[in-house]
Amino acid sequence: MFGFYVVMLFVSGIVVLGVALLASGMHRGRRIVNCLLGTAFLGYGIYLAAFFHSGEYRIFFWVFILPFSVLADAVRTAEAPAPRRPAARRPSTPRRRPAPAPTPSRTAATRERRAAAKAAQLEALRAKHAAGSDASDDRAPSTPV
Repeated sequence: MFGFYVVMLFVSGIVVLGVALLASGMHRGRRIVNCLLGTAFLGYGIYLAAFFHSGEYRIFFWVFILPFSVLADAVRTAEAPAPRRPAARRPSTPRRRPAPAPTPSRTAATRERRAAAKAAQLEALRAKHAAGSDASDDRAPSTPV
C-alpha cells in the first residue's frame, strides 16, 4: 500500500502541475492554487520515497480525487471560456467622442432649385384654390340667409 500511495502522489502531482501549466483557459488564481497543490503532492511523494524510512505517514484521499477534478475543470473551461471583462478605463485617458456627421454643403444652385420648387408648389396650390373657388360661387349657399 505504501508504494502505491507514493506512486499516486507522483502521478497526482505531475497531472495537477501539468494541467496548471498547460490549461490557458483557466483563471489565474485557480492555476496558482493547482500549481501549489501539485507541488505539495510531488514534494510529499519525494519526501516519502527518499527520506521516510519508518514511522507513521498520512494518506490524503485528495491524491486520488484531485487529478480527475482538475482535468474535468480544465476540459470544462476549455470548452466554454469565461467572458472577457472590458478593461478599466484609466482616469487620465481622455474619452474619444465620435466625429459628427458631415453636413451637406448647400451651394447657391441648390438653394435656387429648392426655392423654385417651393414657388412651383405654392403656385399650384393657388391655381387649385382659385379653380375651386370659381366653381363654388355658382352654387347656392348651403345655409339660409
